[in-house]
Amino acid sequence: MGDTPLAGRRILVVDDQPSIRGILETALSEAGADVWSVPDGPTAITLLETANPELILLDLAMPGMSGWQVLEALSGKPRTAGIPVVLQTSAEDFPSFQRARRHGVAAFVNKPFRLAEVVETCRRILQGARPLQGRHEGGDATPPIQMRDAEDNLVALGWLLNMDARGAQVDLESSLEPGRRLTLVMQDGAHITTRAAEVRWVNPVGGRYHHGLVFVTG
Repeated sequence: MGDTPLAGRRILVVDDQPSIRGILETALSEAGADVWSVPDGPTAITLLETANPELILLDLAMPGMSGWQVLEALSGKPRTAGIPVVLQTSAEDFPSFQRARRHGVAAFVNKPFRLAEVVETCRRILQGARPLQGRHEGGDATPPIQMRDAEDNLVALGWLLNMDARGAQVDLESSLEPGRRLTLVMQDGAHITTRAAEVRWVNPVGGRYHHGLVFVTG
């Protein structure tokens, strides 16, 4: 990726907090992006009548016009309906996972931000990944997944959010304790892929649970 993974990419930041906007502007600009930032939904919608960002970082909890209302407005206009949106959330306002999927949201980034993670999420989305929709970079669909124990008993069902050589993020119907080792099973038609994995973290999201997995050997 080099030092400018977002070189020349156009990103709009919508957040009511000046400090957050400043932090994101700096991080994204240093990664090479051309950044617009606005303090509220109505200003964003007005800007989008002429501006053409490739990605929108949208705060969910804003006074006046919430992130959900902004999403409704964006989806209702052909000019903006196809722009991928990454929702900014905190522990106090985790959105409904299913509601976000229905709105076509591409991904979440959690506050307090890990700026390297924000930049990497933006890079992946701009390369075609849609973690909340079950798509990797390039837009390929990902299959539903199962988590199974050492005796091959089904422990949980869910969806793959993201995966690389080191691990995966999955959305599951139940919470698994960190440190537990299980087998991740993905089936795509007749092809079955299994990976041994350890649960590293769990976040509750709208009645479901996002998990971070690290692949293990032995």
